[in-house]
Amino acid sequence: MRYCRDNKRTSTDILSRELVKETLNQKTNNYEKLANISYDKKDGVFRAENLAPDDAIDVPACCRKAEELFELYQKCANRKQIETICVNYLRGLEATKLSITGHMYFVPRTHMDKVDVFEDFITLLGGFNRKDTPLMVNSFYIIDDEKQRSKMTEEFYAAVKKEIAEYQERADYFIKSGSQSPAVMERWVMKIQALEEKKKHYEGVLRRELDGLDDEFATLKFLSQELQVRANNIRFQKAA
Repeated sequence: MRYCRDNKRTSTDILSRELVKETLNQKTNNYEKLANISYDKKDGVFRAENLAPDDAIDVPACCRKAEELFELYQKCANRKQIETICVNYLRGLEATKLSITGHMYFVPRTHMDKVDVFEDFITLLGGFNRKDTPLMVNSFYIIDDEKQRSKMTEEFYAAVKKEIAEYQERADYFIKSGSQSPAVMERWVMKIQALEEKKKHYEGVLRRELDGLDDEFATLKFLSQELQVRANNIRFQKAA
């Protein structure tokens, strides 16, 4: 098999890799360097050097392929970046992720117009996909009855409890570590407030009090207040 691997970085301006061939053996594998591949940020030139001839592998072709992939990397968004954009957008819709495998979310009916925008975005994005795997998104209405609202209440509890646990962990870390960044602490205060607003909104959507989260939110609110006090004190000390 052949692949690129990292090597020791000697300059922040040069990205470098080694093209190697790995031959599988019973006790230990053999590794042979086929080429040095590098990209100089200053002159923007991609270089392939020290090419070693190999009867089984077209080394120049592998280097050209590496250059093509690097060009795609520079101008294309990867899967993780696309997922981050989508998740952030869905958060703006107060979406709740269902506990089943995959990406499935419940979106309150008050945001249905934005769901159409999201579907159009994914459709357009699919036209630029450089891989053969299609990008698809589907939406469907959930029947508004007591049974469905009960199911969604269970899903909401499961999803929000995970968020609360994450927020508590982060807030507790900033407090115990003595964070000196008021901007970071205030950002998490805002995130906690947004989560509380989401709970209130879902109480209206689901037509019931979500009092099963009262203890968790009480703890979270206490941590939020502590973060805000610390952030205010740091700002006051810097201004003095």
